[in-house]
Amino acid sequence: MDKRDGYALILNTMVEVAKKRGMDHAGDDYALACYQILEAAISEAEVWGIPRSDIGLEGFDTNALLSTKRKAA
Repeated sequence: MDKRDGYALILNTMVEVAKKRGMDHAGDDYALACYQILEAAISEAEVWGIPRSDIGLEGFDTNALLSTKRKAA
């Protein structure tokens, strides 16, 4: 495996963890940190012309991390 592929896998894992843990803590400081990480990832992806789907964020609403209203399971 090329090192760049390894980097991509690591970063995609980080995105998935930030999404899950942020949603688990929606509305608190932990979720805010996850929000900031994911927004930075989105911003960098836009700068580099990388679609959100390539970083696991297509259709994901980062603003949901800031809301204390949680969807019913």
